Amino acid sequence: MGDDTTGLRAVPRPLEVELPRLRLVDRLRARWCRPVTLVVAGAGFGKTTALAQAVRANLLEPRGVDVWVTCGPGHEDAARLAQAILDALDSPSPDPGAPEVLAALRRRAPLDVCLLLDDVHEIPAGSPGAALLGAVARALPDTAHLVLSGRCAPGFPLARREAAGEVAAIGTADLAFSGAETAALARRFGRELPEDLNGWPALVRLSLTAGPAASWRYAAEEVLSSLTEPVRAALAALVALGCATGDEISTVSGTPVKQLEVPLVDRLDDGRYRAHDLWANLLPTDHLRDKAVEVLCARGDLAAAGRVVCRARDWELLARLAIELVRTTLSVLPWATAQRWLDAVPAQHADEPAFLLLRAAVVHARDFTDPSIDCLVDRACAQLLEAGDHDGAAVALGQAVITAHSRGDLVRLATVAHQAQRLDASTPVLRLLRHSVAAVVAELAGDPEQALVHLAQAPTSEVPQALAVSTIRFHVHCLSMCGRGREAAELAERMLDDDLARRHAAAARWFDGEAVEFHGSDADSTARGEFVARALHTVIAASFGDTTTQPFAEQDNPRDAVLACAAQAAVAVTRGEEDLARDIYKQHLARWPVDVKLAERHLRRFLTLGYVLSDELRERWDSTDLGPSHRRARAAGRAFLQARQGDLRTNLPEEHALCFLPLPWSVELAVRHAAAGRTTLGIWLADRVGPAVHRQFRELARDPGLAAGAAKLLATVPAPPEHPIGIEVIGPMRVTRDGVAVDAPQLRRVRVRQLLGLLVLRPVLGREQAVDLLWPDLDPASAARNLRVTMTHLRRLLEPDRAGGEASYCLRGDGDTIRLVRGGVLTADLWSFHELSDADQLSEAVALWRGEPLPDLIEECEAEIGHVRARYVQNLLALGELRLVSADPAEAWRLADRALTLEPFEPRAHRLALAAALRARNPQRTVETRARVLDSLRQLGVRPDPATEILLRQSVTGS
Repeated sequence: MGDDTTGLRAVPRPLEVELPRLRLVDRLRARWCRPVTLVVAGAGFGKTTALAQAVRANLLEPRGVDVWVTCGPGHEDAARLAQAILDALDSPSPDPGAPEVLAALRRRAPLDVCLLLDDVHEIPAGSPGAALLGAVARALPDTAHLVLSGRCAPGFPLARREAAGEVAAIGTADLAFSGAETAALARRFGRELPEDLNGWPALVRLSLTAGPAASWRYAAEEVLSSLTEPVRAALAALVALGCATGDEISTVSGTPVKQLEVPLVDRLDDGRYRAHDLWANLLPTDHLRDKAVEVLCARGDLAAAGRVVCRARDWELLARLAIELVRTTLSVLPWATAQRWLDAVPAQHADEPAFLLLRAAVVHARDFTDPSIDCLVDRACAQLLEAGDHDGAAVALGQAVITAHSRGDLVRLATVAHQAQRLDASTPVLRLLRHSVAAVVAELAGDPEQALVHLAQAPTSEVPQALAVSTIRFHVHCLSMCGRGREAAELAERMLDDDLARRHAAAARWFDGEAVEFHGSDADSTARGEFVARALHTVIAASFGDTTTQPFAEQDNPRDAVLACAAQAAVAVTRGEEDLARDIYKQHLARWPVDVKLAERHLRRFLTLGYVLSDELRERWDSTDLGPSHRRARAAGRAFLQARQGDLRTNLPEEHALCFLPLPWSVELAVRHAAAGRTTLGIWLADRVGPAVHRQFRELARDPGLAAGAAKLLATVPAPPEHPIGIEVIGPMRVTRDGVAVDAPQLRRVRVRQLLGLLVLRPVLGREQAVDLLWPDLDPASAARNLRVTMTHLRRLLEPDRAGGEASYCLRGDGDTIRLVRGGVLTADLWSFHELSDADQLSEAVALWRGEPLPDLIEECEAEIGHVRARYVQNLLALGELRLVSADPAEAWRLADRALTLEPFEPRAHRLALAAALRARNPQRTVETRARVLDSLRQLGVRPDPATEILLRQSVTGS
């Protein structure tokens, strides 16, 4: 029963001079009783210190797990705030957002978890960060609690929770020292306070440190005057940085910092220092600004650097940061942070080039189709070039390229290419931009080989990631255009790491002749991206006999016109309308003749279609030196046309027939080969594609010239059953047809049930393995005969309507092995049980359990059946934890009880049962569950782990 229950991140350590205020700590500990706690007061009221004390009090007598996040610059960006919370929860995510935060909170169940957000005033109302917090607050799991601490109420509504009494509020009056606390603190210092400071904690503490004081400023100056010059410099550096390590403070102040022990300076658990904001009004920091910004930029914290600069109203420095922000983010700009900077810029500076560029990036982030982007970028670029800032101009052109790519705007790309010629190529960014734009121009001229020459010289390893990724994607595209699909796929897989890259790599491999699987949505980030993906996948879908009813509109440029032409022709061929497909290519070539290099190069992407359907293209490509992928596609087209003329000498690889030919053509080729005695292609296509192949076989069986080959394949390759067949082995064995259990005599045979159970349990079963398990006492010949008889009964059980002598579809015997054809019309509850692993599928997985699995094989397959039972227990517990966080403790307890019936010593089940009993506020069940946990621990002779100990301690009170 051992889980790690730690969850603190960067919690301030209460200063020695602070007096523990038990009344306040008790109120803050009560955060475990309400979903949301608000701590709102001005600067200097000890919000952070009080929360830190409450957190540490929880460590002494834990009620759950505390997780601390200090909000700061940049957290108005939802992704950045979500990532900070997920990091604190030890749940990193590649796509951070509210759903991921809520999922991470749920994963802490059955323990309660409290998320403390300090300095929440840093997240302005209306920002994406505030929206994220609002979403989290609205959907908090029942085992999660939220503490929001700041100088003002959070920038999202909590009215619904407040109306339900689910919000606890702590304000200025609660945080101020009482008279007794102030007096006790004064006695500890051996001093008196000559004036009433209204219980203001920071002022009381500082006044006692500095001696009797008539005012806040006097007390502060007394403290400052007592500091040495290096310590004062270090404090000023910390004020400039906001929050920093000792090394960062040393870099800015110019003096080594080992310890910084100054009043109103907190030391966080991770070793960083944080100065109270009240010091910011007393220490000059202008002379440290540039150095502080340099350190913050080196840390990668441009948002914090921007805040420093905005406070100082240094618009020249903010302009440099604006260009840096666009340069390092491009199409993934944190627009909320950028907008905050733009809002701070005075009107007289708003038309400076850096801020024009930043405004363009913000507009792009919100709506890349906005026509104002180009004007803003062009104005920024022209002014930067006029000022001799070629680096800044390169960033502007990078933004222009991203926007043009997003729109698929070829004219705009050509304009950007012309502008790029004015840049000096002395830095990596400028060299990359020059070469990548030149590559775009070459590709648009129909010369992707020349584009590759430029791309090979582009320094993608020395530039911002956003610009590098864009360039690499274009490199992948150009390799595919040159017929080098395998190289394109390898480059995408090696250099890129996102769903779009994986889809590009899969498409490149498919058009190279490798029949890969496609996963994920076809959607892309732009309207044109979606059009391209839809066209490519329409052509690929034709290989499986699938068509689309969604039309492809006529395109006004040769690149997209080719995509529409190929997609429409592939659909026509798949529907048996080959003459229409020829007309589609003829009309395309009439508008975009083969001499238009760009159009002809794009036609090669779907070379087999054009080779078969157009005499003009066939003649052209027969005399052209093509790339490897295009040569394979041409070979597929030639093999198909030769087969139509009776020449069957070419054996086309099965994968190439699938990838390069629409299904009617690949099946026709298979039928022609089958008539000559070669059925390999037909069998492979039927296995890979499924029922659509048999529909094509039957269609071609009506053609006198193809009937013989089609009939042979129909007799050799079994067709799928007309009705779905289900096998249930979790509990007493059942076989269903169309969802209805069958009462077949074969099921009354033990050996039939055992063989079927083995085939469900093991994907491939060796014949020798089967006879050794089922007939261990028989001689090999008798055992083999019994296996043949049992397989005959099993075929009749699964496919009773299949004619005698026809090969079975569901049960296959391949040489020395036997297997079931998994998926499609044949399903098994055990296969589904293993596949249903997502949180929203757990109920379905648990519902599959009808009793002990495979009861006829309990002796032969004990270990494998044990694994299934263990998986079921884990599903019960995962589902129970979900029920607990969704406020259904009664169901959570029942699920835990079911798990304990199977595994009485499972620690996770005991924790869930105890947490559910507590959450249900059922004293009797809590006492009984606690006794069961303690009895289990006694029998095992072990101590409870920290998580179980927390629940056991709570159960004493709960009972």
